Amino acid sequence: SFMGNLERRYYVVDALVLRFCSVTVTGMKRPTQAAIAKRLMISKMTVSRALRGEKHVSEDLRARVMQMAEQMGYRPDPEVSRMMTHLRTVRDRRRPQTLGFVWTDHVDGNLSPWAEGLFRGAETKADALGYRLDVFEINPKKMTAWRIAEVMETRGVRGFVLSPLVSRSRGRLKMPWDRFSCVMIGMGYSRPNLHRVHHHHFLGMLTSLRQLRKAGFRRIGFFADAKLDQRMFGAWSASFLSHHPLGVAAAEPLIHLPKSPIRKEFVDWIGRADPEVVLASGVEPQKWLESVPASDRPAFATLTWTKEHPHIPGLDQQTEVLGATAVELLVDQIHRNERGIPESPKMVMTAGIWRNAAIQSPAGLIG
Repeated sequence: SFMGNLERRYYVVDALVLRFCSVTVTGMKRPTQAAIAKRLMISKMTVSRALRGEKHVSEDLRARVMQMAEQMGYRPDPEVSRMMTHLRTVRDRRRPQTLGFVWTDHVDGNLSPWAEGLFRGAETKADALGYRLDVFEINPKKMTAWRIAEVMETRGVRGFVLSPLVSRSRGRLKMPWDRFSCVMIGMGYSRPNLHRVHHHHFLGMLTSLRQLRKAGFRRIGFFADAKLDQRMFGAWSASFLSHHPLGVAAAEPLIHLPKSPIRKEFVDWIGRADPEVVLASGVEPQKWLESVPASDRPAFATLTWTKEHPHIPGLDQQTEVLGATAVELLVDQIHRNERGIPESPKMVMTAGIWRNAAIQSPAGLIG
């Protein structure tokens, strides 16, 4: 068949690449996979699969290959790795494979602008790398995590991205992790400890404080749901207190993290703290400011800027970049045939961008 011939062509190219790169630039012979295969009296393809951690190589044989590779001083050639990654990417584009995107909270198609950007970035990056993205949603009554895993395995899905946990500050999830490559988004899950990507909240707060101070504000207040700050291990509050222009002591009354934010509590805090500007975790508190007399009403900015509210200045967390980064990290695992819970999980953080808008500051109207 056409696909069978294409597959054989790639194996031939694999062998030629490995043979060509068995000699270094200096002319010194370096240990090759062929040399390892000869020592162990097995095929070169078996050595290659064992070194990549493919699941149909037994643990005993993989251990023997790894031990012999270490004894001989074998190290992957970076040029070979680069070329093989390119070949696999070309192959995947001609025969698209499927990745999963698993929503861990019930969304039922109702995504917030933040979540929409996250998925859009993941889907766009998956398509650019030659993959389709299938969407799954965990529902304890209809579709459990284990059931989703069975469906993905049946469809040939080799890896998936796990969406952020938003319904609570901490959570655990049980799945047959050893069957898949996986990347988590966010800090919500305490177990298992997988590779993950998340927004750099500490840096985001620092960026926001600098921009507001640049606009002339000094009495900057911070208002957020306590669950959000807990989920990121206090990154927002720690950065706020550490970098506030008035210092830690003066900043403490200017921070308010209620467990269940409501209008009355917010307005009461405004009256006590008397901030010049409120930096909030969302945009809803801006509506609550209408209850404050105009003469006492502070300016407003948000840590979760979206294009749906361009009139509100704030930090754009660039959720599309976050989603794309998660897919990049996932595909990198798939190319190296890494599955299961990693011994040394990676944590990749992405930065946000400050978006200006017309805002009344002590120095006047700025944009």
